[in-house]
Amino acid sequence: ERKRAELKARKSSTTEAVGEAIDAVQIAGSMISEGNVELHIDKDVITQSQSFADDGKASISYFEGVITRGCRSTAIFNYLVSLYVEMEAEPPLYQFLSTQISTAPTVPGVAPKQRSALDMPYALRIILQSGRHFRSAIKLYMGLGMRQRAVELAIKVDPALAKELTRQSIESEEKKRLWLMIAKNSAEEGENSSGEDVVSKVLSVLNECGPDILSIEDVLPFLPDVAQIDQFKDEICDALTSYSSRIEEYLKEMRDCDQTCSALRDEIRRLGDYTTHMNSEAKCVFTEKPVVNEKQPFYVFPSGFVALESALKKEVLPYLNGKQKDRLDSIEKEMDEVKSHMESGAVVSAGSNRDGTDCNYRMEELQCELDGLIAAECPLTGSIMIDSVDRCFCDSKEDEIYIAADDLVIEA
Repeated sequence: ERKRAELKARKSSTTEAVGEAIDAVQIAGSMISEGNVELHIDKDVITQSQSFADDGKASISYFEGVITRGCRSTAIFNYLVSLYVEMEAEPPLYQFLSTQISTAPTVPGVAPKQRSALDMPYALRIILQSGRHFRSAIKLYMGLGMRQRAVELAIKVDPALAKELTRQSIESEEKKRLWLMIAKNSAEEGENSSGEDVVSKVLSVLNECGPDILSIEDVLPFLPDVAQIDQFKDEICDALTSYSSRIEEYLKEMRDCDQTCSALRDEIRRLGDYTTHMNSEAKCVFTEKPVVNEKQPFYVFPSGFVALESALKKEVLPYLNGKQKDRLDSIEKEMDEVKSHMESGAVVSAGSNRDGTDCNYRMEELQCELDGLIAAECPLTGSIMIDSVDRCFCDSKEDEIYIAADDLVIEA
């Protein structure tokens, strides 16, 4: 009976302790984001009887073991981070974040893919609120894809780390921007310590990043107004040498462009003077009519074939797409309109004034576009002949005549 009484008393005390711990959890004022719940626990309410909860090392060991066994609860990860933040030493927190966060280089502004259940924005917020463990905050910034913020913080905490993070950038513009931040900070540090150290510190950053990222003209704004040129004479000479070589390259490109332009001008001039010869008795390849006697334009192709405009248009039209056919119709309508205005002496067309010169110029434009649609190539030696390889040599009317003739022969 005595043992039963002792067990009953111990059970009741444990129940009361658990009840007090539950009462210490304040749901009001808690934050909920992306399915994660952040609970605020009033430590003053928890009594000294909860020795396990008060023992930070024991709690950390317990939660580390839980995570090692495969726990993927975000609440557990967040609570463990909060315990790490309360510690004076940063290495445990930094090591834990290193195992949970991927900091692989990515495009600026894009966070690396993470597989951890850790809520990184929450972890970053509580670390910054603590005012310490800044290396861990830099790790979180990198995990969130915020390299510039990480470098800004690293410049104040560890300049060597800032340079290392800058070298890991894979984007040239971002890398240049970060190196300029480091150079500006070095110049400010030199001004605070001694004005003579500004030039040496800035030149040191310039040598570390390399000539492909920054040049002397990029860091000149960070140098003092009064400085001896002997300290960066070599850098200025290198920059001038680089400019000279670049000028030579640009001059060579300009000469090449001039030669290309001259060749194009000669080719255009040659095409403008291009002539072809045609027999005066030449006939249209489609209608067998002498083209000289017909009162309509005709085309002479380099292949030697000659075609009247109307016959050529009829032959080419089936091989044009819908858009080209619509454009051909609109060109013909506009050409008829311009011709009527020119013949009647009108000067108003489509709501705008147009004199005889404008009409002639517009007619030339429309004729050139029409030529490009129907006479871009010879219909008997170009792609139209290839496209028509599966068509019959005779039309349907000729087929009917031949069929009718066969029927007559059979009846006879």
